[in-house]
Amino acid sequence: MPATPRPSHWSSLNVFLHWTIVVLLVCQWIEGEFMSDFWDATLEGRGVDQTTTVLGYGHIVIGTLVLVAAALRLVDRFVSGRPPHDAADPTWALGLAKVTHFLLYAVLLAMPLLGLAAWFTGNDALAGYHAFLWNPLLALVGLHVLGALAQHFWFRSPALKRMIPGLRHG
Repeated sequence: MPATPRPSHWSSLNVFLHWTIVVLLVCQWIEGEFMSDFWDATLEGRGVDQTTTVLGYGHIVIGTLVLVAAALRLVDRFVSGRPPHDAADPTWALGLAKVTHFLLYAVLLAMPLLGLAAWFTGNDALAGYHAFLWNPLLALVGLHVLGALAQHFWFRSPALKRMIPGLRHG
């Protein structure tokens, strides 16, 4: 049986989910301190102001949306396929990209799972693991962005253009 040809672009769903995750992570960054206050108050049995409550629950909802979006993106990646890596990309860059993407998905799935487990069990250690992953996530996102820019400007690869909504560049 012949191999299924790889698509020349990411699916529209994959591009949408990529940018949705970006927006959701920015929201988490903006309101993250409110969740910390909300968590502490919940564990201590004390009340907090309405803004902290709303943003605390918002953090839970947005984190759950990150989990769903990352899982759907992975499913779509396996169902729809992924564009091939540019043949001119150096082997080291391809290896770094694969490791970075694997770790990004691992953290994007682990963080919300740990956060939800912490919330539903009241386990402060799980919440600590969840919070600990924020800096590694930011480092991975930074590496991902640098990699995309290097592919575009240094290697002259079409990879970045494939992730721009509405563009269909091979």
